[in-house]
Amino acid sequence: MTARPRLRVVHGSGLSAPAGTRPPSDADILTGLESREHWAAAALYDRIHSVVERTLTRVLQQRGADFEDLVQDTFERIVRTLLERRFAAGCSLTTWAAAIATNVAIDALRARIRRRRIFALDPVDAADGQAGSCHGADDRLEARAEIARLQIVLGSMRPDRAQAVFMHDLLGHNLAELAAIAGVTVAAAQSRLVRGRAEFLRKARLPAEEGPSREE
Repeated sequence: MTARPRLRVVHGSGLSAPAGTRPPSDADILTGLESREHWAAAALYDRIHSVVERTLTRVLQQRGADFEDLVQDTFERIVRTLLERRFAAGCSLTTWAAAIATNVAIDALRARIRRRRIFALDPVDAADGQAGSCHGADDRLEARAEIARLQIVLGSMRPDRAQAVFMHDLLGHNLAELAAIAGVTVAAAQSRLVRGRAEFLRKARLPAEEGPSREE
């Protein structure tokens, strides 16, 4: 079996829907993708790229050296699910993109936890700490450590619960959208959110040195 070629996001492709038509709807874009229309890929990028980048940044809190790779991975997953008709029609393309970007970011956090590098400061942060006052540097280090601790908690949670908590409590998506994304009932989505919050709070109270636990 030959390997599937890697999809590539082309920035500024200049391709668009046929001139003289209204802006394409989500349904138009999906139909265009299924027909392998070039304008549909460009329209999809225009529709969701800011959501993808914003969601990744909110989870990871920084744009590291691997950020573009994560953006690429997110777009590949999005396009794959759309072409395989696994898109949750009860939500918009932007909501679907945010959900997949959340999963990609949480996977990245899990990888960082395994490599035990999540607390490392990047050169910019280190330079800022040296340039400022000792008190200001201490505050920044404390804030960064707290963010890293919360990332560890998020990355150690069950993925479905972590996604529910982040999508609902941080990105503001409602239960109906969570249900559509996960393919479950609204009641099940609410249960997942409640359990996710409880898991997050429980793990956030653990001593930092205990680190992430195994999935429940």
